[in-house]
Order: sequence, then structure tokens, then C-alpha cells
Amino acid sequence: MGHKYDPGDARRRRLLSRRLHEIEERLETVERRADRLENTLQGVVREATSVSLGGPCRCGESLLIVRRQTIYCPQCQYRRTI
Repeated sequence: MGHKYDPGDARRRRLLSRRLHEIEERLETVERRADRLENTLQGVVREATSVSLGGPCRCGESLLIVRRQTIYCPQCQYRRTI
């Protein structure tokens, strides 16, 4: 009742390990790009007059834009006066 050695198992583990490593690298790249984009956007907003960024919209697709006592989502068009 011992476990039989299957060379396919070792190969499969190596392939999965390599794939996991590739996915981790891609995720790190996407996270760095998202951080750069957010930092750039915050810089642009700081330069613009009477505009600021709020928290994430309820749609989850964008940050809210705050301007003239109104919050606005450029993605789903949610709008509310504050």
C-alpha cells in the first residue's frame, strides 16, 4: 500500500511551480504600474484647481472625483452633492 513514484507528478509540480512564479512576477508588475498610475493621477489632481480625489466609488472601477461640492465617478457616472 505504499505510494508509487510517478515521474509525471514531479514534472507537474515543476510546471506548476514555474507557472506560479510567472504569475507572481506579473502581479508584481501590475501592482507597480497601478501604484505609478495612482501617484501620477494624484500629482495631476494636485496641479488642477478645485479638484480632488475621493475614495473608491461603489462600482469599484474608479476613484471618485470631488469638484464644486459634488462627488462624481467617471466610470459609472454616479454623482452626489456633498
